[in-house]
Amino acid sequence: MNFSSLLRVWTLGIAAAAALGAAGPAQAWPDQPLRLVVPFAAGGTTDLLGRLMAEGLGAELGQSVVVVNKAGAGGSLGAAEVARAPADGYTLLLGTPGTQIINAYVYKQIGYDPARDFAPVAYVAQVPNVVLTHPGSGLKNMDDLLRTARAEPGRLNWGSPGVGSSGHLALEMVKRMGKVDIRHVPYKGASQANNDLLGGQIDLSADNLPTALPLIKAGKLVALGVTSARPVPAAPEVAAIAQALPGFDLTSWFVIMAPAGTPQPVVDKLNAAAQRVLDAPATRQRLAALAAQPMGGPPQALARHLEAEREKYRVLIEGTGIRPE
Repeated sequence: MNFSSLLRVWTLGIAAAAALGAAGPAQAWPDQPLRLVVPFAAGGTTDLLGRLMAEGLGAELGQSVVVVNKAGAGGSLGAAEVARAPADGYTLLLGTPGTQIINAYVYKQIGYDPARDFAPVAYVAQVPNVVLTHPGSGLKNMDDLLRTARAEPGRLNWGSPGVGSSGHLALEMVKRMGKVDIRHVPYKGASQANNDLLGGQIDLSADNLPTALPLIKAGKLVALGVTSARPVPAAPEVAAIAQALPGFDLTSWFVIMAPAGTPQPVVDKLNAAAQRVLDAPATRQRLAALAAQPMGGPPQALARHLEAEREKYRVLIEGTGIRPE
């Protein structure tokens, strides 16, 4: 064999070894349990979706997926932990608009860069919020709310889970699009706001639809409108706010993120497993019960969605005058 032939064999061998090395991590992965960090307390919508996905991913990947609740700072504590974790696919985050966008505007230090420190993995679901009032308010729908707010500027007050929360931003969008004056009353969580709403201490609040549905169905609270562009199957009788304010759309979403630098073959394997979970009829039934719409799609589509949402929220938040604290 001449030198040229030897060189060709050697080059092909190097290429083959490189290819095997690149494929190796995805083929061997996962060989140990995974952690899915839910950056909020147990029992809420994020936690319920996290546990649903953890159960399905565990079955698809052949390894247990352990849910770890790490609440604090609007989800920033849990998100920062994942951002600092090894980029090996074994530590994941169930992210929300708060962890991936809003917190950077609300807190001076969150311990991570939402755009730089994560690799998009899978778009799990969308969940609308719902604008609520108590039965004694006399308000039946968003038209009533807007009519009252215009007739009596500043009289109505709206409780939210806190500054920069989805409930607060829904109020700000209603104020901006409806050209109305409604007072914001921040609480330390949705349950506190809803308790005062039930007692008639405040006029309005906004909460995730899955959490609010039992109170709506029991007649304890009145649903004025959902924040999604259209009504949702879980509550078809509740009109979309967009019916009164065309173009209104501020839906909460839930996404699986990995630390930046996670090998793409591992991300792709995770994405494929998540898609199979979301496509399963049993998953769709459980999501429907939570008033959640399954999403799915490749990581690249999720990356584009996040970029578009960052711009939408940037415009909205900067218009509210929110300053980092």
